[in-house]
Amino acid sequence: MTEETLTKVGTAAVLEPRNGTVPPPAGGRPPEEPDPLSKRFLNLRTLVSFVIGLAILGFVLSRVDVNVSEIRARLAQTSLPLFIGALLLYYATFPIRALRWKRLLANVGYANGADGHGDGSGQLRLPTTGGLAEIVLLSWFANCIVPAKLGDAYRAYLLKSSAGVSFSKTFGTILAERIIDMLLLFSLLAIAVVIAFSGTLPSAIMSIMQAGLVLVVLVIAGLMVMRHLGGVIARFVPRRFRHHYTMFEQGTLGSFRAMPLVLTYSVASWGIEAGRLWLVCWSLGLFGLSPAIVLFVALASALLTTLPITPAGLGFVESAIVGILLLAANLGLAPGVDENVAASVAILDRVISYWSLIVTGVILYIVTRKR
Repeated sequence: MTEETLTKVGTAAVLEPRNGTVPPPAGGRPPEEPDPLSKRFLNLRTLVSFVIGLAILGFVLSRVDVNVSEIRARLAQTSLPLFIGALLLYYATFPIRALRWKRLLANVGYANGADGHGDGSGQLRLPTTGGLAEIVLLSWFANCIVPAKLGDAYRAYLLKSSAGVSFSKTFGTILAERIIDMLLLFSLLAIAVVIAFSGTLPSAIMSIMQAGLVLVVLVIAGLMVMRHLGGVIARFVPRRFRHHYTMFEQGTLGSFRAMPLVLTYSVASWGIEAGRLWLVCWSLGLFGLSPAIVLFVALASALLTTLPITPAGLGFVESAIVGILLLAANLGLAPGVDENVAASVAILDRVISYWSLIVTGVILYIVTRKR
């Protein structure tokens, strides 16, 4: 009999065999497991994180001279075709991110037809690209309603539940994906800064770049330690968790293959993110913004969604959009932008990238749970 160990995902416990997969029972249907996300919708930590995010947003807006009536008037004049185009463009990122994740999973041996149990007893049947896109979207939805980026763990849980793969190894591929995004984001931010601000680099922008550089150094150092001292680290891991750490390490380090294709998907995803913000600006009549400014705002706000304090950076992202646009306007780099315009951009962009994702995620969550 296969030895089983207990793996906790959020607040739900699921059984993960030592060989890293969960073979289906004799009846052919996997056992029903309580979904860990449902218990976190209205728990105290989630509610507190929302309150913190809204408090931050309220504080920032109180420090900026905005006129609610003027913001409403500007939002009422939004070009609906351009706004819908930005909305559709945003959701186009999920199939691309699914293709990238599919490649990362294949890098660690998780592909359809592969030996899923490591002993020749069965072959993997992963979800289709559309199914993986559903899982990615649900994980982003989870990140919008719970703090601490628990949506990433939820993504690994969903793939484990549907395909019987190792939670630990799958989570390693997701961490590798985050690392790739972090390194690429910093590189694109540096390029955008050089183009957009040229020789006049404000201190606030310098602080953002310095924080990004610290994160990059820590990420690279962590990867090097894992790669060269993984065996040493494993000795300090309690014996009952050592197998999970080994699988996690394999998933993380093994993902860094076929990088040209992975980077192509990554650049396409972040290009679409910038394109979404550009269409949002156009929908408000801001046709004079340079692509570099739009790219910097989009990437800087995306970087802030990684903060574990509030769900999807609620409060921090909106504040960054307003602050960077006003800073660019003061430097003469964002014509037509004032406090009300910047706030309008932040509202419309977050309606797409945050609030619409909650609505879509709730619907998809209900449908998939019934299915």
